[in-house]
Amino acid sequence: MTLKTLPVAVLGLVLALTGCTSTIAASPDPSPSASASADAAPEAPQVDRDPQGELPEVTFSDEGVPAMATVDADPPTVISVKTLDAGDGAVVGDGDFVTVNYAGFLWSDGTLFDSSYDGDPAGFSLNQVVDGWRYGLAGTKVGDRVLVVVPPDYGYGDEESETIPAGSTLVFVVDVLGTTSVTTDVLTSATPTGAALPEGLTITGGLGEEPTLAFAEDAAGPTEEQVVVLAEGSGATVAETDTLLYHIVGGYWGEETSSTWSSSYQQIAGGGGTATIGKKVGSRVLLLYPADEDAGTGAQVLVIDILASIPAA
Repeated sequence: MTLKTLPVAVLGLVLALTGCTSTIAASPDPSPSASASADAAPEAPQVDRDPQGELPEVTFSDEGVPAMATVDADPPTVISVKTLDAGDGAVVGDGDFVTVNYAGFLWSDGTLFDSSYDGDPAGFSLNQVVDGWRYGLAGTKVGDRVLVVVPPDYGYGDEESETIPAGSTLVFVVDVLGTTSVTTDVLTSATPTGAALPEGLTITGGLGEEPTLAFAEDAAGPTEEQVVVLAEGSGATVAETDTLLYHIVGGYWGEETSSTWSSSYQQIAGGGGTATIGKKVGSRVLLLYPADEDAGTGAQVLVIDILASIPAA
């Protein structure tokens, strides 16, 4: 997809799970750069939700393939959202995880450069997309079909890709299928299990807070893979068809750790892999991996906090 998603902030965590049974730390699909990072807090741009100028018309074939008719008019200079069909579902909040079908066109000539209508719906955090999407979709409702016009300043700017020329105004038709507000509140209701930690490892930080990992000097790393539930959540059980939303802290045993807590939550399909499938939302899970001489990696330790699990649309 061409919507911007951020990779997992901790590259070491991606390497940590290479060749392991869990895929929890795999990064989302790469895409063109967003105009703001997930942890930035820019001033919200103007969004025109009742545009009066002439806008392109999007139609669908009998097979559901979208097409756009161009107009002989200058594109708007602000994010413009026109409701084509109104839904009556939940309101999309800023930073929500949304599930949509969408198609993207170039204002200039109507070229279709991306679409999910011929495949599976797309899911992403509004903190991980270009500003035209972040602010344009916030405030819509589940069930809405909207036309979103994204000027280059709120899209991909001067960046150029194989399908999007630099400085392009983009036109999207978006069907809002679902929305989920994601906070750390669900973590605070988890029940500690009292599970023992490996000798030499200390984990501090309350539930709902970023955990801190400390290693005793010269403590031996794990010699076998382990999945340890430190606190059991009270939410839904994670299924293998879900998209998992989570925070993660970890790294190599005895070394400095990295964390995603300072950026947006992360997402991964397939329920996150065997380490998290079957666990409950709200849980804190410790993953331990021994050194892998063949891969040339040391022992690793990860702490996963499960924020949400989004069923397939």
